Amino acid sequence: MYVRVGFSEHPDAETAGTHAANQALASTKRRNPDVALLFCTARHNPNFLRAAITAVLGDIPVIGGAAAGVITNDSFGYAGAQVGVAAIWLDGVNLTMVGKGGLAGNENLIGTSLGNELKESGYEKGTPIMLLYDAINRNELGVNLNLATPLLAGLEQALGYLPPDMVGAGLQGDYELSPSWLWTGNKVQSSFAMAISFPGAMKLESCILHGCRPYGKTYTVTKSDGQTILEIDNQPALSYMASQIQPSLPVEEFPFFIIFGVNRDPSGKEESSYANRLCLAIDEHRQGITMFESDMVAGTEFRLMYRSLDLEYISPKIENLFTRAAGQNRRPVFAFYIDCAGRAAKFGGDMEDAVVVQESVADRVPLLGIYSGVEIAPIKRVPRTLDWTGVFCLFSIPVEG
Repeated sequence: MYVRVGFSEHPDAETAGTHAANQALASTKRRNPDVALLFCTARHNPNFLRAAITAVLGDIPVIGGAAAGVITNDSFGYAGAQVGVAAIWLDGVNLTMVGKGGLAGNENLIGTSLGNELKESGYEKGTPIMLLYDAINRNELGVNLNLATPLLAGLEQALGYLPPDMVGAGLQGDYELSPSWLWTGNKVQSSFAMAISFPGAMKLESCILHGCRPYGKTYTVTKSDGQTILEIDNQPALSYMASQIQPSLPVEEFPFFIIFGVNRDPSGKEESSYANRLCLAIDEHRQGITMFESDMVAGTEFRLMYRSLDLEYISPKIENLFTRAAGQNRRPVFAFYIDCAGRAAKFGGDMEDAVVVQESVADRVPLLGIYSGVEIAPIKRVPRTLDWTGVFCLFSIPVEG
């Protein structure tokens, strides 16, 4: 596999697509890539942008979708008109894609369908997978989220397991939760989920970069309703957690700030052992706390997570993936970074983890990153839905000879 990346922030879709695609080709004499991986914010018309990209790269499959921002080796931005494209020459690497529409309200069913399609395509356990789905369900009644938890549950029901080398993202195009979409080869589709697999020699390894640390005692959910936690330790959830946190944080500031961490590896003490859950809203009438996912049910134990401004932990984790690839006589060819949209400094703090990722990768491989709504990565070889998380992915192939 051979990859080159381009970036643009021009507000006009045709100009941005042309610029980004030409930038991807500028550092190589190669032309006619096999596929394009494309992401952009909701400010762009996806049909116009795709047309501009293929006008430069050729009439090739385009996969990807909406993102709240984009990261490359030397550029990044969010909440604007960002576009990022990876021109990919497969060079013998296999790539297959299965997908299904009608996701909103049918996440479990769609997950089962994806799993069945993967089986029919000859998927073998251990084959790397990137799962992308439309995270936004916007209709005349308002905005809801398409949930990853039942999507993964359906996938597991069909396969009998969750693919151990799977990463993924719930895609959103901006911070206002505008309608989003996916590019699915030759179409633009909404309310869609797709699984991109790489059977054969390609290997994908990932590391979780939360930027959070657990603190305080362990709490237990004792009553819930869907995404809303109603009771914690047999107390009304909202007032009880307020008593644990106040006066440092009033309840009206819980949404998009309070993070609960569920330890998915009891033997692990690092932050990467935790699957984070971010508060989406508060339900004052029922004294509930509504989360981004629906898996914090009665019996779930969790701890509060505090956001660390120390980003020095990122580089060693990324370096470990490069070192591991070299030790396996493999050559890294592409890095993909899935970064929670809330972690951007404008919304989540004073420091940009994108800059640290850029510095860690440097010019060793092409880098494309996105700001997402939900992240998926394996903990102890089991993919988990995550919030407030960065997932760094390194693609590598065997060294010839």
